[in-house]
Amino acid sequence: MANIIIMRALPSRILEAFIIFLAAYSFYKHDLLWGFACIVGFLLSISPILIKKNFRFSIPWLLEFLIAFAISLHIWGGVLGLYAIPLYDKFAHFLASAIIAFFALIVMYVLDTYSMRIHMDFIMLSFFIIIFTLAMGAMWEIAEFASDQVFSHGIPVAQISLHDTMTDLIADGIAGLLVGIFGAIGIRKGEFKELLFEIGKEVEKLHIHFFDSKAMAMKKLEDARARKKVDEKALPIIEKINKMADFFTTSSCSGRIVLLEIPSPGKKRKARFLGRWHNEINMDMLEDALQNAKEGEIWFLVQSPIFHIFTISLKNAKALLHAAIQSGFKYSSIKSINGKVMVEILSTEKMDAPIGKNGKIYVSKEYLSMLVEIANLLMKKMDRKLKRLEKKVEEMQNILMAG
Repeated sequence: MANIIIMRALPSRILEAFIIFLAAYSFYKHDLLWGFACIVGFLLSISPILIKKNFRFSIPWLLEFLIAFAISLHIWGGVLGLYAIPLYDKFAHFLASAIIAFFALIVMYVLDTYSMRIHMDFIMLSFFIIIFTLAMGAMWEIAEFASDQVFSHGIPVAQISLHDTMTDLIADGIAGLLVGIFGAIGIRKGEFKELLFEIGKEVEKLHIHFFDSKAMAMKKLEDARARKKVDEKALPIIEKINKMADFFTTSSCSGRIVLLEIPSPGKKRKARFLGRWHNEINMDMLEDALQNAKEGEIWFLVQSPIFHIFTISLKNAKALLHAAIQSGFKYSSIKSINGKVMVEILSTEKMDAPIGKNGKIYVSKEYLSMLVEIANLLMKKMDRKLKRLEKKVEEMQNILMAG
């Protein structure tokens, strides 16, 4: 493995060493412009090494080589006089811009996959790559203009004419257009799957805090299970999700029937549970719970299943959201909590019915019986959805592992 890594990195190291040689050669000839250009180019070409050292993020060897090669094209053109070859300048601009566009394409796709804050469809991704490549080309032309002002006292050397500037920008634009369109199509077809997977793994390594959070959540779950405070009906789904390295659950409930006593409207935090059931109930159970009513409004509630699940990427979140919606949890959504991606799985079953106050019941026994009947029907419906969700989570796990 070590030999493979060294062999893959060797072409980039050779190009970087040659840039240093050309820098020394330029300074020997008193060509300060290209001497400093070689130094700047060398620092840019070794930026993947600096990123790995300081941020522990490894850029794939192919992208590392393409960066060094794009820089080398312009260094060779200036120091070795290759710009005198017809169309070499346009070829160098086109190829370097294509490499920059490809690099931006990969980075933006990975950000779209792993970031909650960035989302682009393939049309917008293509458009961004075209504009980004033109912007980089414009910055290059500005740098050429500035170098002529500083090193050549305004005499055009790097930027010889308006025609040269515009044809350079046209070459940049064509490169951005081709990479933006065909690169996005290639990603959609899975052409760069291995490269994207390699970068994705590096992105996941940066989520150390995610795994720390998961470890804390798992400890809390074990403590709750030891104290028998975990919803047993929710456990099969919770366990399947937590077995996946890139997911973990927090507060979760399989759905329940609740008898609640609220001191006054809006003060649910001070509410008192008279009864909580995760299964179907009967009138005897409800009447026994009502015996405990003392002060405040009495509400009969049915609460939908709810699962809060954190994951490491937006791609995972989308897959889980799709599984939840297919299982009938229509109110499910993706949220960002302190920069982390969370999926809230929520269904539509709900009932809120006031039935009394200060220990007194204001509705008939027949009405209470109807509420119990409806609540039990909703519980049966929720149980069916939970079984579907459990199956869909398994299918999602297989899909993510496969691709």
